[in-house]
Amino acid sequence: MRVLVLTTWFPDANTPSKAPFNLLHVQAIAQRHDVRVIHFQLGRTGPVTEENYDGVSVIRAPVSPRRPLQALTAIRLLAVGLKTADVLHTMAFTSAVAAAPAAICHRTPWVHTEHWSGMANPASVSKKWAAFAWLRYVLKLPDAVTAVSSAQAEQLRRFARRRGLSVVPNVVLSQDSLAERTGQKRGVVRIVSVGGLITRKRPALALETLRILRTEGVSASLTWVGDGPLHADLEKMAAAAELASEFSITGLLPPDQVAAKLRNADVFLLPTHHETFCVSAAEAIAAGIPAVVTDLPAVRDFLTEKNSVLVSAGRAEDYARGVLLALERFAEVPSSDIAETVSLRYSPTAVAELFSDIYNHIQRFTK
Repeated sequence: MRVLVLTTWFPDANTPSKAPFNLLHVQAIAQRHDVRVIHFQLGRTGPVTEENYDGVSVIRAPVSPRRPLQALTAIRLLAVGLKTADVLHTMAFTSAVAAAPAAICHRTPWVHTEHWSGMANPASVSKKWAAFAWLRYVLKLPDAVTAVSSAQAEQLRRFARRRGLSVVPNVVLSQDSLAERTGQKRGVVRIVSVGGLITRKRPALALETLRILRTEGVSASLTWVGDGPLHADLEKMAAAAELASEFSITGLLPPDQVAAKLRNADVFLLPTHHETFCVSAAEAIAAGIPAVVTDLPAVRDFLTEKNSVLVSAGRAEDYARGVLLALERFAEVPSSDIAETVSLRYSPTAVAELFSDIYNHIQRFTK
């Protein structure tokens, strides 16, 4: 089929780490279908550009309230694309809002994929979003809506068509080489965390976990892969706790370098407060390292006793015990056994099959 993807979240040369999950979904769909992407670049100005990004044909259309004519150009691009598309597939909530007028007029079969955690609790995002949260009912318009986890699907149930809601997980790529996890034998436990340095990810709790482990005599280090507004605060906290040499922040890295950091670790730690899927934990498992993550409904789809330790309480002491338990439980478990728990279920081929089934269903349903 000819699939037109509209998204407001998509990586580019300047921000290769932005929404890599959407790129992986598009690449998976492209295994079976002819895919074109229109990327509405919200808040940007400039000309419309077209490129091949990592094997994907992408038209980038800046959309800014300061340039109303640019918004009209973007909408016109979408309308033209819909004339030859068999399926419209929007990815990210703002994409569904942007697509609604044109999609209603053209009645192209429409699938929407949602990743955003802000859909569940608008007040946790901002007062402005809470005031406009009624816009979530735009998800009644697509013929099918997919969530990336069972927990997120339950959250979206009242905003989407009841019979049109299903789960299609994020793609988790298999690694050519897996983590060796030799840190314990060398006497240094390498812990890695991946995510934004934002309050919801609770990086300060990860740092406190490191401090407790070292206080208890565990020679451990923590590398946080990512960046965000808490960067400077975390570095000050590390210095105050005399952990500056054991704690490092890499900043934003492209996916291949993130994978390399995971392969170089012994255990993954993320004391996050809320997730819709937790791609970074799944990628850690795919790299062959056990994960220590908050026990959240969204991660229970793929984190089990075969690959992780889930922490119910929210104290650093509990995460420290989780790290020690993971090191003990998986000390003799080959990295390949850990990786196999996600490698087939979340492969591009498996995800492509799920989307294809949905496309075929709505094609029949809308005829």
